[in-house]
Amino acid sequence: MTTLTLQQERALILEQMGQIDHLIRGQLSQQTYQVQRQGTLITQGPYYLLQRRENGKNNCQRVAAQELEAILAGVEGHRKFQQLAERYALLTERMTWDKVVPDVKKKFRRFWKPTFRKPRPS
Repeated sequence: MTTLTLQQERALILEQMGQIDHLIRGQLSQQTYQVQRQGTLITQGPYYLLQRRENGKNNCQRVAAQELEAILAGVEGHRKFQQLAERYALLTERMTWDKVVPDVKKKFRRFWKPTFRKPRPS
């Protein structure tokens, strides 16, 4: 198994991002309603909603059944894009810390290495 360098892994991530063709921000949720008609409880739905934040406001839009598959693929594309972007940022930060002068590294060590608490004496 070959080990990729940080730069190669970043390039691979950018390539994967470029292959995402469908992207829709938001979350898809399913709703049902129960209505009482002539003494009988009727369940209506399911209805699907695309929910997202736009300009500081929550925006909800009902999704038609024939649009559901395309919307779902777009939402999944956005989720995948976000994961790749997070991984890219982590790799870039690691590359940055690797290039920093040792004295600066020591000062900011808590940001890039996990800290472990000392066990309490019993």
